[in-house]
Amino acid sequence: MPYSTIRRRRPLFISLLLLGSTAAEAQISPGGMPGGGMGGPQQGEEPKKEGVAEAAPKTPGLLPTTPALPAPKGRRKRWKLFEIDGYFRTRTDWFKNFNLGFTDDPALGGAPFPRALGCATGELTAPCEESLSSATMRLRLEPTINLSEGTSVHIQADLLDNVVLGSTPLNEIYNGGYINNDLDLTNDPPLGAFNDSQGVPVAGQNSDRDSILIKRAWAEVALPLGVLKIGRQPNHWGMGITYNGAAYDPFSGNYDLDSDYGDNVDRASFTAPIPGTPLRAMIATDWASTRFVSNQTNAGFGREGHPWDLDDKDDSTAYVAVISRLDSPTEFKDKVDRGELALNYGVYFEYRSQEWDTNTNGAQVGSAPDIDGADDDVYVFRGMKQYSPDIWFKLAYKRIQLEGEVIAQLGSIASLDDYIDNLTNVDIRKYGGTGRFTWKGLEGKLRLGVESGAASGDQWDSKVPGRINVVNRNELGNGGLSDRKLSQFIFDREYRIDMILWRHLVGGVTNAGYVKPFLGYDISKSIGFKVANITSYALKTVATPGNSRMYGTEFNASIGYTNNGLNAFIAYGVLFPFAALSHPASTATTDYGFSNDATTGVQNVGEASTAHMIQMNLALMF
Repeated sequence: MPYSTIRRRRPLFISLLLLGSTAAEAQISPGGMPGGGMGGPQQGEEPKKEGVAEAAPKTPGLLPTTPALPAPKGRRKRWKLFEIDGYFRTRTDWFKNFNLGFTDDPALGGAPFPRALGCATGELTAPCEESLSSATMRLRLEPTINLSEGTSVHIQADLLDNVVLGSTPLNEIYNGGYINNDLDLTNDPPLGAFNDSQGVPVAGQNSDRDSILIKRAWAEVALPLGVLKIGRQPNHWGMGITYNGAAYDPFSGNYDLDSDYGDNVDRASFTAPIPGTPLRAMIATDWASTRFVSNQTNAGFGREGHPWDLDDKDDSTAYVAVISRLDSPTEFKDKVDRGELALNYGVYFEYRSQEWDTNTNGAQVGSAPDIDGADDDVYVFRGMKQYSPDIWFKLAYKRIQLEGEVIAQLGSIASLDDYIDNLTNVDIRKYGGTGRFTWKGLEGKLRLGVESGAASGDQWDSKVPGRINVVNRNELGNGGLSDRKLSQFIFDREYRIDMILWRHLVGGVTNAGYVKPFLGYDISKSIGFKVANITSYALKTVATPGNSRMYGTEFNASIGYTNNGLNAFIAYGVLFPFAALSHPASTATTDYGFSNDATTGVQNVGEASTAHMIQMNLALMF
């Protein structure tokens, strides 16, 4: 398709992305509703004229050798110079029994989700509730500044990002109350019932984040043979199980309105079409981690106006190469409508390494490293190398669509003895993959399908066995040296397959396989519903709280409405936990386990009980 035709269909930054970028640099998410697209029709594609479009040219043209200059300022249209996209979102959640009937006391083995504060002992003696509810908001702004026909600057900023409504009462900011994220009752804060205004969220005082967050900023420059991109930018590939930008999805034309995270990468890349083929290629270098920086410690000596990396040898650097065949959503759909086979595919390969590392377990914890090199404990030898090939494809023919992605993370770490004595020569062997089959009927209104996936796991329990979320995972085992292999792969947190177990309790699919049949139907152009069942099982049973195979089965249902930028849905989920989520009693032969408190009578041993969730989401896109 000629370059000018694509520009008329999409904003400039999407045009450049489709022509000169690969899917690795695109912004995407697996769906705008819970559970990977639970809900009605999604926005993203422009209305298609009646009839089937003509076939697009088989060989894409190169970018213009001389990008057109912008018109004189007096003739420019404002929308061409400055564009802004984004959305305003409010979301409500109701969690019932997310702790699965257990106590969160780590001394008794913990639970998968915190209980209400009223369930604690001590000063807080309010009635213990089985449910938690809250409402949040977010205003996302994504402006684009077009400096010329081929040069643009992009920004993503979130205002009041996921702020819980009612969480920053003004009187408690100035009079004590919630300070440094701890519940401080010693300052005798005023009665919360008499608060008459909300204060500004301030990180470290009344919130874990500031009221304005600049999450991304990058530049795109069209060169004679391709596109140069540099800055902090979204990173996505394929279905998003590893790299997930959680925003606009060029694969489907959808926009994710239920995201919480989104992968960002500090990258410099060059992308270009491969002449004579429908393929595009990208090469990139990523600043994965620089460890200590001068303005993060007291080692800057007053020079923080121009901060710098305190040392090069502890940096983690990644190099990326991508080859892909990628159509725009409109082109892909037009091929299917013409009865042709539509096939997109690609390979994303990353090499990551780190020679040395900062010793965060020694004397340097909480203080700046000695940049004069006088302290022998500042650095430890790491010798880490990792190779990550990721293969993705998407195929559609008439009523059938098939999509899949598989990844392997292979490598080695020469030394981890700063964490565990004598732990050296550790192998990295992590695997993950998913596939989705969809059949469409009734002129595309009905969608029947099944998705299945798996992620490898390690044989180690969490640090507190009942706290199964990935943030509590035990990455290096229990201190033994018998297992010198890291094999726990975790799906990206933005790849959502359900509402309760993997999204909220665990945080990401890991040490598991799952099967997800689903059904969706569009009642009208604006209203649709979807139902799904997710049954999950463990790959390594010893790493589950109940040392058993089956995690449980979950049912999700939602109905959504989309019209003229207004997107709304309500969804319900119920989780029936099985033996893998139960809490067996401690025995004399185990080093961990679950127990009851004989003094208070608190129970933490037994079978897990049913959890429920209701979510409502209202978003205005612009």
